Amino acid sequence: MSTPVPRPLRAALALLGLAVVIALAPAAVADPTAGTPGLAEIASTPTMWTPPSSSSTTPPPTSSSVPSSTMPPVPDENIARGGVAQASSTFPGYSAAKVNDGDTATTLGGDHSWANAEGRSPTTNPEWVFVRWSEQRSVGRIVVYTSDGYPLRDFDVQVLHESGGWWDTVRTYNYNTSSKVSLWFAPRKTVGVKILAKVGPSHQPIYTRVNEIQVFAY
Repeated sequence: MSTPVPRPLRAALALLGLAVVIALAPAAVADPTAGTPGLAEIASTPTMWTPPSSSSTTPPPTSSSVPSSTMPPVPDENIARGGVAQASSTFPGYSAAKVNDGDTATTLGGDHSWANAEGRSPTTNPEWVFVRWSEQRSVGRIVVYTSDGYPLRDFDVQVLHESGGWWDTVRTYNYNTSSKVSLWFAPRKTVGVKILAKVGPSHQPIYTRVNEIQVFAY
């Protein structure tokens, strides 16, 4: 026959059981993603699709600039070789064509040079010989060859203005004694170069001679 448990004892046992249940229950763990959308929310959020950039495969635009009407300079090209020579007068056998035939010999004689006609007076009315070509070219260096023993004493080196209206003097020589004269100047566009001959050699001043004219870009 069982012995009944006193009421105070039953109450104490009930409280003890409740404490055990509470102790055995899993503790609440803080969610590190609290405040962030759950999987269901992420799945329901629409995603905007951004197409890939194609700039890396797009070729750069090509230049549409209009080329200059002036021919580009060519190193060591003697522009005068492509021109036509003319002179104010010509001594028989001393053709103006000699000044741009490519022969730079400074030998005296009609086989190598131009000379003005007899009876002229370059000391009071200068003679001239020039070379002209068809297209504008940039010119910055000129070489003038005259005859050994009969050098051109006084003369101007001139360049035809870009407009074609007049000749610009780029250098003046007085009392020259050399059969080869080289000059440099700021490049300019032109279609012609002229030698304005004023005085021949001291022992023959009324005859002016030019053996060759060379024209370069620089």
